[in-house]
Amino acid sequence: MEQHKLHYKMMNKFNPYGETGEHWEVDVHATPEELQTFAEIGYLIREGLFQGKALQKLQDALGRLEDREWEKRDSAIAGKKGWGFIPRHLMDKDEVFLELLKFQPTLSIARAMMGPLVRLRGLSARITYPGDGREHQTPWHQHMRVIPNPIPPWFSRPHCIDCLIYLDDLNEDTGAVAVVPGSHDWLEKSPPTVHEPLEGEVELRVKAGGGVLIHGNLWHRGLPTLHTKRRMLILSYTPTWLRKSPHGGAQPEDGLTHAFLENADQEERMLLGMGGYS
Repeated sequence: MEQHKLHYKMMNKFNPYGETGEHWEVDVHATPEELQTFAEIGYLIREGLFQGKALQKLQDALGRLEDREWEKRDSAIAGKKGWGFIPRHLMDKDEVFLELLKFQPTLSIARAMMGPLVRLRGLSARITYPGDGREHQTPWHQHMRVIPNPIPPWFSRPHCIDCLIYLDDLNEDTGAVAVVPGSHDWLEKSPPTVHEPLEGEVELRVKAGGGVLIHGNLWHRGLPTLHTKRRMLILSYTPTWLRKSPHGGAQPEDGLTHAFLENADQEERMLLGMGGYS
């Protein structure tokens, strides 16, 4: 995978006696051309993010969590058809997920697209189970939609990168994901809450261990999971000054990140929402 370096200087400090600033060097796991395409169409495919033992570790960790939270799983499936089981706060629940805190193949792209001061909005998962019919697919939707109409002159547009990391092959059996390229820039309208294809949609498929990075406002939907369970991690990044996701309830009181923060460095604290803003 081709890489390039970005050098940032954060001009957020003032010294009347000389030049100051916080310097960042980012080894971006993408080419400038890939980043430009990402900005234009709103998604970027990444094959082979996890392979072999690394992929197996994630699959096993999610399997353990699924077994522990089977009561939540069954109630979620019964109460909200199509969305499957969505466990949240994964970094608080297993060391394997906490190891993704500084996962450079996605974090470096987030810093290239939104600047060096980014945080994790969350790490969650979605597990969909096979079956027939509409209840095993998701309608068109977005992950971050807080756009006023009309748009004020100084409105601060929210940006978010959601990394959809698939732990199973994404295909006809598990249910591909469909996107509408460029729709993340359609600030004047929202996607219809339907399951049917839309003009210009593209169906995406990746192998297990691969991922699709999307802007949080990209229109997308999950096609039916027909024969094989589909497991997906959602690793989300936003600028540091955006609040944590309101979904998923309170953070576990005995979560792993509490103890981790006691000895975390400045970068790790920022990624977990502790700093990186005025």
